[in-house]
Amino acid sequence: MEFDMPWDKSRMEFNPVSMTLSHNGGMSFTAETPVGVTIPIDAHVHLGGEGKIPNPIEYLIASLGGCIGIKILLSLSDQGITPDMLTIGIQGERRQELPAIFERVHIVVTVSGQVDRHQMSDIITRTLSHLCPIAAMFACVGKVTFEHHILDAKNQSDS
Repeated sequence: MEFDMPWDKSRMEFNPVSMTLSHNGGMSFTAETPVGVTIPIDAHVHLGGEGKIPNPIEYLIASLGGCIGIKILLSLSDQGITPDMLTIGIQGERRQELPAIFERVHIVVTVSGQVDRHQMSDIITRTLSHLCPIAAMFACVGKVTFEHHILDAKNQSDS
């Protein structure tokens, strides 16, 4: 399915990605990006990690939320909207056999600002289906659903 996006080509993400990981001892690693940014990674506690830094699955979910948030902000910006607040909650359920992939992911987007429900629903639908490659990968292996809440900027209650 082809999707025409009126964004500038500079927003498109088609470049290869590379990263190097180094073992630090125990169950800990450090990932380093090509520009020198380092990312600490540890195994889950039940696998021998210390529980002091994120494990790979936590980074995966954080990456999903970050990608969704960035794409939502870009879409809102294109419509001249700067939200007062934006949060993304994610609940994922994993298959109970190996590989323990995510069978279901539910995303809750909460935003405060001058945006209406229909507009927000369209932005999230487009984000999950076309704009966020991480969400699209999750959808290839499981069910991805969402809900959204728009808060009144004055009293931060559902409108």
